[in-house]
Amino acid sequence: MKLHKYIMIGVVSVMAFTACTDLDENPYTFTSPSQFYKTAEELDQSLTNTYNSFRNMAGNWMNIMRLEACTEFGQPSRGPKNDNQNINDWYDINSAKSTFSNMWGRCYVAINAANTVLDRGEGMDIDASTKTRIFAQARFIRAYSYYYLVRLFGGVPLSEHMTKSPNGLDLERSSVADTWTFILSDLEYAENNLPAKGTAGYESFRVTKGSVDALLGELYLWRASMENNADFYKLSAEYSKKVIDSGLYRLLPDYRQLWHMFAGSAAKYNDESIFELAYSAVSGQDNSLHRFFGCMGDSYYRAAGQGIDNVADQGGGSYFYLRTGPSIYAYESYDESDVRKQVFVVRGTARKGTNETYMEFEPADKGHYPGTKGWQCCTPGNGKYYDFETQASLLMSANNWMLLRYSEVLLNYAEALNEMGQSGEALRYLNMVHQRAGLPALTTNDKHSIDEAIFQERGWEFIGEGKIYFDELRTNRLGRNVYQFLNRGVSEGMQYFRKPNFVPQKSFLWKIPQGDLDSNPLLKQNPDNVSDPAYPLG
Repeated sequence: MKLHKYIMIGVVSVMAFTACTDLDENPYTFTSPSQFYKTAEELDQSLTNTYNSFRNMAGNWMNIMRLEACTEFGQPSRGPKNDNQNINDWYDINSAKSTFSNMWGRCYVAINAANTVLDRGEGMDIDASTKTRIFAQARFIRAYSYYYLVRLFGGVPLSEHMTKSPNGLDLERSSVADTWTFILSDLEYAENNLPAKGTAGYESFRVTKGSVDALLGELYLWRASMENNADFYKLSAEYSKKVIDSGLYRLLPDYRQLWHMFAGSAAKYNDESIFELAYSAVSGQDNSLHRFFGCMGDSYYRAAGQGIDNVADQGGGSYFYLRTGPSIYAYESYDESDVRKQVFVVRGTARKGTNETYMEFEPADKGHYPGTKGWQCCTPGNGKYYDFETQASLLMSANNWMLLRYSEVLLNYAEALNEMGQSGEALRYLNMVHQRAGLPALTTNDKHSIDEAIFQERGWEFIGEGKIYFDELRTNRLGRNVYQFLNRGVSEGMQYFRKPNFVPQKSFLWKIPQGDLDSNPLLKQNPDNVSDPAYPLG
């Protein structure tokens, strides 16, 4: 493996992660490196900065919005403006100025923050077990950041030391194989050195051994699909089974209790959560997802009858920019008895200035707004983003965001088992998720039918969470589904739909951002993507 080793010159700025801990913010920007990092507390404070940087990347609304909007599960919520000009038709996909530039930069900021912890901590004379545990967390975050990058861009620059530029300046790209080797080395270290969930004195926001095993189960599914490697299905199943056998996680009986919209702050660190990003209603620490996946007006308030446990119906609200929402076709695909359909926002009170309007979403309007019942945007809202405990006047949301949860582990395990020829056992784990939603058990034993059912379940379970894109891409479903979705929308007069001008293939990679190419002459751009010839355009 070719690793690039650069030592940082200058001073590192460390900020406390106030959403997770009570650490005070310290002005380390002007502290001499010779005076920095002398205690375990200072090293851990640097680690909280790494969590913060990772949160800014993994909880980035722009990334999640676009991942969702590249599938049949998202569509413009009120007009094709800003990033919405690229939504649902894969517009300008071969331009280096129209990619996940925000994600690329944020990943490398998180990676550099992790490397700072590792480099600065290496020579510290502190308790060995404390240092190891801090290092394991930093290496998990570094691995997860590279995991995002390799799936979007392929092989990327690898840095195992802190750099002068967090954007990977003057680093060559490594191969995809070397990138996976690097990621797995970090995750192996993390798995061997992280405690289990619920360990005394170990805060809930921190990653655990279960976090590593859940991620490895997902990672090996990606590789099994992309590389057609049956051994990786076995490894995926093994890691997912470790999470299951740990006995530390369970499906909540009521799906709605996963979400702040229904359970309030009790939704945080619930029994189904494996790893989540922590937020609070403090400037710089709030969750902005509700602002960009909104559905209408300046502030949205629940309608009567949509109350949340222990929260008054008219308390709290959210501010919206009206960019992307769940697609209408996805919303209509849910069975009426599926409790997950109740997590969509389809009625309520919108306030803009002194004006207050009650409205309801009507699918028959086909995305034309304000609609027959006054709905002010094209799509329903997604209640997964909402916080009705925090006052609307703050324009902040304090709900956490789950990156890994137990239902995904069960579906990953079911898929791996099915690919290994154990369809009956796969169906059992699929039905755990399916029946939790209030639906009758599936009874088929046909491998293909179970495979299709697993992916339909993923859509219903994880809509709006930025996961479906990767699952559809790795199984070569993405192009077919988007093609059918767009053509259906055009034929049925759905607002803002256009005929597809590009159909992605399984090999699709996004372009490296132009700014990074300009600043780093060692970077080589990905080749242009070619539309899938199986699907005629125009």
